[in-house]
Amino acid sequence: MGAGGDGRPGRVLKPTLRSFSIEGLSSLGREGVKGLKNDLTVLRHIWFSNAKGGDHAARLENFYGPQAEAYDKFRANFLWGRKPMLAACAARLRGRTNITWVDLGGGTGENVDMMAQYLPLENFKSIYIVDLCHSLCNVAKKKVQQKGWKNVNVVEADACMFAPPEETVTLVTFSYSLSMIPPFNAAVDRACSYLDVDGIMGVADFFVSSRYDLPMRQMQWLRRFFWRSIFDVDNIDIGPERRSFLEHRLERVWEVNSQGSIPYVPYLRAPYYVWVGRHRQLGHPPHENKVDRPALFPPTFLYTQSWEDPEPDMQVMDINSNDVCLTLTSGGCNALNLLINGAREVVSVGR
Repeated sequence: MGAGGDGRPGRVLKPTLRSFSIEGLSSLGREGVKGLKNDLTVLRHIWFSNAKGGDHAARLENFYGPQAEAYDKFRANFLWGRKPMLAACAARLRGRTNITWVDLGGGTGENVDMMAQYLPLENFKSIYIVDLCHSLCNVAKKKVQQKGWKNVNVVEADACMFAPPEETVTLVTFSYSLSMIPPFNAAVDRACSYLDVDGIMGVADFFVSSRYDLPMRQMQWLRRFFWRSIFDVDNIDIGPERRSFLEHRLERVWEVNSQGSIPYVPYLRAPYYVWVGRHRQLGHPPHENKVDRPALFPPTFLYTQSWEDPEPDMQVMDINSNDVCLTLTSGGCNALNLLINGAREVVSVGR
């Protein structure tokens, strides 16, 4: 999760001459007005519409039905955790074939389109887009037909009840859906029941921390209260209980906590997380050794996570004969390594 671009050299852009016509400008104007109208429709239902209905399916339909056709465009600039979650899952599946993927609360199927940026869809034996909202499933079915996806199935079903035809699956994802499932523990239990032994689960969603949480998740009380209250209006529960239950059932291997802008809403940035887990495995470390910098942390230096390997320090510290270094004694390897690399003086502190 670096900051900035993808690391490739920038292209030199050559000036080009373009011609415009009145008809073209009119077409752009009509598209712009239509796009703005769609965005305002979505915003109206997010901020001012109370989802009503006798059961959860009816409430989802009441909330998403009027905005189903405009869903993808607006959410592309709102659900910032989707692409990092899919990229993180794809990185852990690279090299595999015959993958079976269940996308719970998959909505319009946009996640499948995004996944194609990271893994060829031909690598998937079967993909199941599972959602309880009838209107979103209809949009997904149209997309599957338009894209010609032969291995993608749209299933209108409850995530707490769905079971894939295969006994086990390689990948399960909850993309901004776990917070909208009231019996979230039943949905996670069900998903874990068919997740393969070496399969992975990816989750992206909005969140607030608990009062006492991990430092990388911790929020002040006012921020916790504000965001939980805002989302609660739309029957979305972004409390810490869901992630706690995920880590009760599975082993966390990677996560990032960040915040993203909201279209047409200046200054406010909604907190979100990306989480990847797997079944607990004996003999494996509880988390992957790779560590990404926290949000807002300068992308210049990440402290080494292993006292036994001082090489990452040397690559960025540029030790020379003018340096006086302070280090923890530990086993002494870091202090000695600083001297070997030319530090003028090393102050080693231990107890």
